[in-house]
Amino acid sequence: MKVLEIAKKDIKVELRTKNSIYFMLLFALISSAMFSVSIPVETYDVVASPLLWIVLLFVGMLGYSRAFLRELEAGTLDGLRISPVNPISVLFGKTLYNLFLMLLVEAIIVPIFFVLFQPKIENTPLFLLSLTAGNVAFVIVSSSLSVLILKSKTRELLMPVILFPVIFPVISSTLAALNMAKMGTIGDIYSPLALIVSFSVAMIGVAFLTFEHAFFD
Repeated sequence: MKVLEIAKKDIKVELRTKNSIYFMLLFALISSAMFSVSIPVETYDVVASPLLWIVLLFVGMLGYSRAFLRELEAGTLDGLRISPVNPISVLFGKTLYNLFLMLLVEAIIVPIFFVLFQPKIENTPLFLLSLTAGNVAFVIVSSSLSVLILKSKTRELLMPVILFPVIFPVISSTLAALNMAKMGTIGDIYSPLALIVSFSVAMIGVAFLTFEHAFFD
């Protein structure tokens, strides 16, 4: 229940201020528009999937780390630390909040991207499943790592440096799954999807072991 309460609190704050949502959507829309006018039309079908994944990755990198940063800026992080709430509940609550942001941004940006680039996708449900699975793994990792850089003066620069090497297996596996779903070759798609799920489970296990120490340090 504490997990849901933390996530609900963050969602209410975000829906009231809309700071992260507006910032993420604006960045995604500008990036998509720039890609659409700078890339030859004849290559749209080839580059649409990688570009969509890249846009969502950078949007997430800018937005997901703010779940803990907002607490630091508001001076409420110490309150979370001394509260009787289990640190893992705090992490999962923040992760649920980031999942909410992810689904909201994905629901708005993906249709716009499809209109701009009009990719030919043989299996749309599987394409969306692959994209969402990759994003969920990305949210889990970024939520877990964001607490590590809170006290850094260069946290905006440090986040990509830490995150990309860790998340690389998910980036490559998601791209492979998207291409398979796009071309309709779904026979081998379960391998990259299984890797994404396994990676997510492994990162949850690592978070269980390390987050409490990082949260109180």
